[in-house]
Amino acid sequence: AFNTMTSRLQETHDGLERMVEDRTSALLSANERNERRAKQFESIAQVARTVSSTRDLDVLLPQITAVISREFGFYHVGIFLLDAAKEYAVLSAANSPGGQVMLGRGHRLKVGETGIVGHITGTGEARVALDTGADATFFNNPDLPNTRSEIALPLRAGPETIGALDVQSTEPNAFSQE
Repeated sequence: AFNTMTSRLQETHDGLERMVEDRTSALLSANERNERRAKQFESIAQVARTVSSTRDLDVLLPQITAVISREFGFYHVGIFLLDAAKEYAVLSAANSPGGQVMLGRGHRLKVGETGIVGHITGTGEARVALDTGADATFFNNPDLPNTRSEIALPLRAGPETIGALDVQSTEPNAFSQE
């Protein structure tokens, strides 16, 4: 009876240790998520400070692309604005070397047609390509050969889409709901 009781106590002890390990692991994981989220909020605040401190678009837009790229660690960040006829989304600022080449040649995408940026400037709805090789809308840009995932968000003034924020990563599945 004593041996049986000792065995049961040992099983209970082992079970409690497993539960403590599981809970500790869950807490560590939650803490990492919270730290990552706090860093994202700090980055968003940095972008907001940049936006509120400058009124000149020629200065502001490049600052925004640089801050987003630096704070979130993305390969390429571009801002497209629609031309006066709302026919093309024109690259107006970019942080990457490939983006600078595109700016130099006046890169533009047909609204509603070309690539993810063209798609979202036509629909006004955000789009994510977690695997650019499998996304039918993705425009394979030779100036940005390392793109593996991309997100484009519409820029709006009231209800009207005026452009797009285009963010690209060298990592597949780089974008989550967060």
